[in-house]
Amino acid sequence: MNDPQQQMIRDAMQAIAQRKPGKTKLVYDKTKRTIVAVAEGTQAPKALNITADDADMFAVATLSSAWLREQWPHLVKEGIVSCRFSVWDDGDALTQYELGPLPSPTHARGSVLLAGSNQSDDGLPLRILLSLAEKGGSDPSEFVAPDGSSYRATALRTQNGSDESIATVFVDVQPELATRRSSILETTILADKKVLCIGLGTGGAHAALELAKCGVGHFALVDRDRLSVGNVVRHPGGISQVGRFKVNVVADLIHDKNPDAKVSTYPLDLTFSNQDQLRHLVADSDVVICGTDNRASKLLVNHLCVDANVPAIYGGAFRRAYGGQVLRVRPRISPCHQCFVAAMPEEASNVEVSSASDAADIAYSDQPVAVEPGLSLDVLPIANMVAKLALSELLTDKPTTLRVLERDYDAPWYLWLNRPEAGTPYADWPPLSESSDEMTINRWYGIYFDRDEECPTCGNFISNLAASYGLDLNKVDVLPAAPEGVPAAAPAKD
Repeated sequence: MNDPQQQMIRDAMQAIAQRKPGKTKLVYDKTKRTIVAVAEGTQAPKALNITADDADMFAVATLSSAWLREQWPHLVKEGIVSCRFSVWDDGDALTQYELGPLPSPTHARGSVLLAGSNQSDDGLPLRILLSLAEKGGSDPSEFVAPDGSSYRATALRTQNGSDESIATVFVDVQPELATRRSSILETTILADKKVLCIGLGTGGAHAALELAKCGVGHFALVDRDRLSVGNVVRHPGGISQVGRFKVNVVADLIHDKNPDAKVSTYPLDLTFSNQDQLRHLVADSDVVICGTDNRASKLLVNHLCVDANVPAIYGGAFRRAYGGQVLRVRPRISPCHQCFVAAMPEEASNVEVSSASDAADIAYSDQPVAVEPGLSLDVLPIANMVAKLALSELLTDKPTTLRVLERDYDAPWYLWLNRPEAGTPYADWPPLSESSDEMTINRWYGIYFDRDEECPTCGNFISNLAASYGLDLNKVDVLPAAPEGVPAAAPAKD
């Protein structure tokens, strides 16, 4: 580009697009019917100013400041360091490949060079040159080196045999995310919190991602299933990830939102044969989210959580996701899931069956169960409530205004209806627009019920059973062993 006027126009457009002052401005000359560059302070009659939105047409290369700081000793010594970029939107955006776990399928090779290093760029399609700059600027194209010196980046990209300038932006990913979260949560305590997510279908995966966005720093993910094509209509994972274990899909999605999160994955069957490993995972967690689709798995999780004194959130959609429910269990304080099953067996049995494997778990040989998943938009309100209740548990006794939710979220069981489904107890609910004092769809209802003091999981089942039969437990040497596949009864607790 040898035409001074054309270079002047390009420099001015880049300055405008990046919202930074330049020595020239752009105007549309109505007489010549063309864009011209005008020196600052020059009068330009019969002209129309070009705004930042008009000029925002340049490709942008985004690099990690943290990565470049790690590479700085090598860059200072060699004068050049290579890097890769994901290419998005037909080359309009180039994002450093290492910036996240889900890069573009199209890549470009590049290099970062220090001005004056006399290093060759080897004809790479993207070259970013760093030149010393004055300190104290807030220009996104400036990089502050480990020694405190500032450098401004200029980038050239070779396309179709010619070079073009593109904008360069440096980002500090985790500090920027932490700043945004702390301004909302007023705390960074979530970075040390551990959440165990059991069942990573649509609801469980969505709840995990919401907590990752909030800044939860440690996740353990448990699910035996792989992502199928049919899952993609609801699951956050996409077609490109079909065939992968859901735990691995969700792990990558978490890292794409919270790069510093520590995620452990366990593609396990949720059965008593794995209870020792599950017991360890539960005991190592601050809260457990259970999004499985069958009663046996939920009762197993319930037994382990009560035994470890770890709060648990159970979320589930009703069949075809016409509604759903969330149960929060604070061990031996609120009703547990076993109490819930005993108090409301019909509600506990009303679950959405969203996969063939879950249908097979529930079905009897002579009574097949249909796979009837609902819409993603009908599952997400339930998943959001699961995440909110988990967040409330994680922030207990922490200095944040979000603790006001403890007053509102004090019930053990929460009910949500997406629609008045025919053939259900909710079929005759009035329209949302016609009721202010009756239960309607699209509203959360907190429902209270008592903990069962004789519950075999969280209550004094053995003591009450002995009292009913007039037995003296002090004279019983050995309690009978539990049948295979059934957890042993808990000892009496005061």
